[in-house]
Amino acid sequence: MGVLALKKIGIFFLSISVALFFSFLYPTSIASQDSFHEKIILKGCDGNPLTLESKIPYSPRKTCGGCHDYDQITNGYHFQQGRTDGTGKIVISDTFDPKYPWNLSSGMYGRYTVASMNLSQLSKKVNQHPSEIDKSSFSFVQACGGCHPGGGWSEYDRRGHLYYDEESKKFGYKDSGGSPLLDGDYTPFNNGNADDRAPWDQSGVSEADCFFCHLKGYLWKEREATLRGKFFKYGPTVGAGWADIKLSHDESGNSKVDEVTVDYSKKEVADFENLNVQIVRRPSDENCWSCHAVADGKRRGRQWNSETDVHNAKGLRCISCHPGNKDHNFAKGNTIQQTVRSDLNNTMNSCEDCHYKGKSKNAPKYKHPFSPRHMKIIACQTCHIPFLTSSADLVYDFSSSGRTHIYETFKFLSTDPLDPKRVVPGMAPHTWYPALTKWKGRIVPAKSLVVMYWGDLDPKTNVVRPIPLWKIQELRKPPLKDDDGDGVPEVNSLDEIKAFLKALKEKDKFENPVATYPVLMKGGFLYQLGKKGEVEKMKHEQAEVLDFSLSHNVMSGSDVVGAQGCKECHSKKSSFFLRKVLIDPWDEKGKPVYIENWERLGIDEEKLSRLLMDQ
Repeated sequence: MGVLALKKIGIFFLSISVALFFSFLYPTSIASQDSFHEKIILKGCDGNPLTLESKIPYSPRKTCGGCHDYDQITNGYHFQQGRTDGTGKIVISDTFDPKYPWNLSSGMYGRYTVASMNLSQLSKKVNQHPSEIDKSSFSFVQACGGCHPGGGWSEYDRRGHLYYDEESKKFGYKDSGGSPLLDGDYTPFNNGNADDRAPWDQSGVSEADCFFCHLKGYLWKEREATLRGKFFKYGPTVGAGWADIKLSHDESGNSKVDEVTVDYSKKEVADFENLNVQIVRRPSDENCWSCHAVADGKRRGRQWNSETDVHNAKGLRCISCHPGNKDHNFAKGNTIQQTVRSDLNNTMNSCEDCHYKGKSKNAPKYKHPFSPRHMKIIACQTCHIPFLTSSADLVYDFSSSGRTHIYETFKFLSTDPLDPKRVVPGMAPHTWYPALTKWKGRIVPAKSLVVMYWGDLDPKTNVVRPIPLWKIQELRKPPLKDDDGDGVPEVNSLDEIKAFLKALKEKDKFENPVATYPVLMKGGFLYQLGKKGEVEKMKHEQAEVLDFSLSHNVMSGSDVVGAQGCKECHSKKSSFFLRKVLIDPWDEKGKPVYIENWERLGIDEEKLSRLLMDQ
C-alpha cells in the first residue's frame, strides 16, 4: 500500500475519532444529523464578532442571517402569526374584519378570541382615545412572547418598520411621521394604565431566535421571564444559557427578570466555542412541546407520550406528521378554531392518507367490520380518541370580577360520560370524554370551552363587542353570591345580572362609557335589560360554547369506540349519542346545564330513537 493511501486512511480515521469525541462531549447533538453545522461566530447587533468576555447580547439576525435568509425564514407563520401572508405582504389591518372590527388578522397576533386566558385584545394601529386601547404590541411581546420564537410582530411594527433601530437609534414611528401616543405599536397606554410605556429603546426588539427550535435543552422559562422583564433583546442570550439573571414576580405571580448579566463562559446549555456541534437540524419534540404544552395542554388536555398516543409509541415525532420546508412553515391540518395561513391547510397527511391511501408504508391498513357509511360521516379521530386522561380547561369565567376564573374538566365532568357526578372505578381520576360536533361535513371530537363575558351590543348588526377586563375590574361591582360554595362568587341570578348590567353603564377612567348597550354572554344566551328595565335573554351565536379540535392522543385496540360491537353506540346506554356536554356551569339557581351529543349534532328525537334501536 502506498504512502498516499496510508495518509488518506489516517485522515479518515482521525476525522471519525474527532466526530466521536465531540459526540460524547456534547450529548445535545443528535445522531440523525448528516454533519456538524459550520463554525458559528456570534455577533452583536452591530455585526461585530463577540468574544467570551463580551457583555452584550448576541443578535440572531446578525449571527444566523449572514448565511441563512433571515427575512424568508421569519415570514413563516410561527413567526408572523397573522401579520403577513405567504408572500410577505402585511395583512394585519384595522379594517381586516368588517363584521367583527376588533379582529385585526387571522392569527394569534391580531385575531381576537374569547378563548384567550385573559380576554385581552390587541389594540388597533390607529386609535381615537385611550378607552379603545387594551393591549399594545409592546405588551403583546412582553406577555405573549414566551411562546413565540421572535421576529415578525416582535421585531417590526404594522407598517414594516423596526420598533427601534439599535444602529440609527431611531423609533419606527418616526419613519411614518406619526405620534406614538395612540399608536397601538408604541402607545404608553396599556390595559387602562396611562403610564405603562413602551420603551423599545431600552428593551430592544425580540429577534427571531433560531436556538428556540434548534438547540436541545433551551431555557424557555428563563427566556419568557426575560421578556416579561422587558429585556427583549436579551431573550435569545438567556435562552441559550449565557446569562445570570435575577428574578422576581409580577402581580399575577409570573416570574420576571429584573437584572441580566451576560456570561458567555457558561456551558450548561450552549457552548460559545463549540456551538456548531450542538445545533440540531430537525426540532425535537421537546422544543415543539415547550410551547404547545401550554395552549394545547390546557385547552385540549393534550399529552404527547408513548402511553397516551399510539403514534408516539410507534416512534413518530412531531415533524413526522408536521414536516417543515425551507420557508420554515410546518405542514398543518385544518382545525375548528385556528385560521392562520389557511392556504396551508391540509398540507400534512391525514389519517386516510397513511392508513388507507398508502402514503406511509409502515402504517397498518384499517379493516372495519361496519358499514363504509360510518367512514364517510365520522372522522377517524372520533372513535380513536375515545377519552382523554389529562384535565383541561372547561370554563373561563370573566364575568364575576373582571379576573380570569378557570374551571377544569374534573369540576363538571367525570369518568362516566353519561353521568357527570359518577366516578367509574379503575379509571384515571381526570379522565373526560370529548364532545362531538359537525365540522366540514363529518362528526369530529372536540374539547368544548364555556366562556362567560360582558359585551357591548350593536343593535343594528346584533354583533357583541367583548369588553376588556381592565374596564370590568375598575367597576363598582354589585355584591354576588357564591351559589356552588367553591369560594368564588359567580354571576348567575337575574338580580345579579340586572345589577351588573346597570353598573356597566358607568364611565371608565377616561370618561367614556364602559358600554352603550351592555350585555352578558353566557350559556348560549345574551342577557340584556329590556325597555322596562328587566332582564331579557335570547339565543346568540357569540354566547355558544367554543369547540377545539382534537387530533392527538390517538388510541387503538379495545379502548376505541365501537371495539365492543354495534351496541356500544346503538343502544339506550350509548355513550356516543347520550354523552353529556356542559353548556353553562351555573343556571339561575346555580346548577350546571348539560345537553347531549345528539342535540349538538342536530339529530331529532325520532331519528335518535332509530339510532338507539328503540324500535
